[in-house]
Amino acid sequence: MQNKTIRIAVISIFILLGVVLFSYGTFLHSAEIKAQVEGDTVTISKSERALVKDASVGGVVRDESGKIKQTYEKGEKPPETCST
Repeated sequence: MQNKTIRIAVISIFILLGVVLFSYGTFLHSAEIKAQVEGDTVTISKSERALVKDASVGGVVRDESGKIKQTYEKGEKPPETCST
């Protein structure tokens, strides 16, 4: 009986750890990107989920220094389809 209780506790801890790591990766990761705001370049923080979507349709590129740069001005509508 004690062996079964320990097994259930260990499995529950692993499930809880998985949920915490998944939540962290999905909701809390962000990256800083350069964006145009009224002609000026500013650095903003964007979630990785949104960044992956922008990268898949051509909304972000790497500049000469290797930083991530938005291809449209903040407030404008991002591209909706893949550029290729």
